[in-house]
Amino acid sequence: MIKIAVDGMGGDFAPREVVEGVKLAVRELDDVKIFLTGHNELLKEYMADFKSERVEIIPTEDVILMTDKPRDALLKKKNSSMHKAIELVKERTADAIITAGNTGAYMAISLFTLGRLKGVNRPGIGVVIPFKDRDFGILLDVGASVDIAPRDYLILAILGRTFLHTISPKENITIGLLNIGEEETKGGRIVQEAFKIMKENLEGFIGNVEPHQILYRKADVIVTDGFTGNILEKSYEGALEFTVDMLKEEIKKSTIYKIGALLLGPALKNAFNKLNYEEFGGSPLLGVDGISIKAHGRSKRVAIKNAIKVGYNLSKNRLIEQFKEELGKFYEVET
Repeated sequence: MIKIAVDGMGGDFAPREVVEGVKLAVRELDDVKIFLTGHNELLKEYMADFKSERVEIIPTEDVILMTDKPRDALLKKKNSSMHKAIELVKERTADAIITAGNTGAYMAISLFTLGRLKGVNRPGIGVVIPFKDRDFGILLDVGASVDIAPRDYLILAILGRTFLHTISPKENITIGLLNIGEEETKGGRIVQEAFKIMKENLEGFIGNVEPHQILYRKADVIVTDGFTGNILEKSYEGALEFTVDMLKEEIKKSTIYKIGALLLGPALKNAFNKLNYEEFGGSPLLGVDGISIKAHGRSKRVAIKNAIKVGYNLSKNRLIEQFKEELGKFYEVET
């Protein structure tokens, strides 16, 4: 039985949508148990129409708000639903934790509670990215660590490659360094040093990758610092939302456009679904000693369900053990 801790109070639509996502996941996965943390009476109310021995409510008093500062959430709200969910993974009561709550608080509590894997200085948040050929890769870091050293790029690449091996059967995974040009001399001093380290130590490293090349599968793993990665992720997200809104407005202008939209509807839906964050469900915090998944703050039930499935699959495939094995190989060489 795979056991997943879910922060029942985290996210813009918690607890209702979180609870509904839990119900969907339990219906789909026969061997999963959910520890749902949060306000006891409120969670019981939303669970009233769903009886299952595979969902256990863990009562907590505090809720970490989206406006709470990470330090305050870490030190002043130790009886929060997020704290408790992460602690369950630390105690090995749960195999993975899922939250759609405050990202800064989530990272602070995860790092403090779970700790870093040996050899990891700066953990990274990874986001799964779709490719034009229906395959997918991973971009990291998208927000965990703003300032990183050249060696940290190499460690992020190892984490990203291992993650992809865990969730897909693909072989010969390629790795690229996000930069403003393909030449080795492009970018600032730290990025240039990272290039040299990755070139010397990393199997599958293909060099620099420019932003416009990412979705065309220039590399399977794209590595960057958390500041740059976060801007890139939000730019993609904003561009997609703008494109959808613009299409809707244009379609309204003509009957012919409306007919065309009906004919193209299934194709457009498939294309946009591929880029929808709800499809994958959540972004893993890679490099901490436990499986930790951050769902989008706006996640509704389907996204929560899919985030639980991500945690379930990573747990079943022993992601942390694989991280330790791969990092151990590099650590032995380095020391």
